[in-house]
Amino acid sequence: MRIISLRCSGLISAVKQGLIEWLVSKDADVICLQDIRVREYKATNDARFCPEGFVPFYSEGEDEGRGGVAIFTRHTPKAVMRGLGSYDLDRDGRYIQADFDNVSIVSILPPSPNGDEKELRDAFIKSLETWMRKVRKKRRYFVFCGDFGVAARTLDVEEWHQHNESPGFTKDDRHWLDHLLNDIGYADAFREVFSDEPAYSWFPAADIFDMQKPGAWRTDLQLVSQEIARRVLAAGYVTKRLFDDRVPLVVDYDITLGIDSNP
Repeated sequence: MRIISLRCSGLISAVKQGLIEWLVSKDADVICLQDIRVREYKATNDARFCPEGFVPFYSEGEDEGRGGVAIFTRHTPKAVMRGLGSYDLDRDGRYIQADFDNVSIVSILPPSPNGDEKELRDAFIKSLETWMRKVRKKRRYFVFCGDFGVAARTLDVEEWHQHNESPGFTKDDRHWLDHLLNDIGYADAFREVFSDEPAYSWFPAADIFDMQKPGAWRTDLQLVSQEIARRVLAAGYVTKRLFDDRVPLVVDYDITLGIDSNP
């Protein structure tokens, strides 16, 4: 199973930059997109917005210019879940989950730690953490794909010495991600393959941190249930294929959806 995840900063914009043609060449099973900024009715039956052979599922935001997540899949899921069950947290289209035999795949867009969304982000990640802890008790395995807004280690921030107080790299931010990984029982799929290699997925503009050279960050992740961490075969950020300020993450798993997805 190959999963590609990307925060695309607007599906229409990404399509104009060649997203669909690029995806067609990558032989994915599941594609998780975040920040799609498009109405479902505009995209769902339009071949320009989804590779041939995939079925698209969307969770759109109330404001077309903000948020929204999607999952494109070659394999029909048994169920699709949208949202975490709270209007305030779900109105921007931040969570969609596709359930297969024994594996669930999630496309997720937590509010950014930058800007004026701190209160909303705090509520969202608290609810998300509760959910991620709860599903650890289920007899299925999870892959959470998205921009978590946090860089876990100095390896994940190009100019880390400038960012000790930057949102997304504070002690509290890093502690939350460490808690998901070390206490609740998830694994960073990329780090299962490259434990100590610098890698980046986000190339922020200077004005975001008010720095001339803020450097690149790795905040786009695939977090997996610990039990399937050993099923990660390959992982990589496609740094040669930039969509606005993000690059895709491609992860291969030793799992076959719809046939034998039991780890």
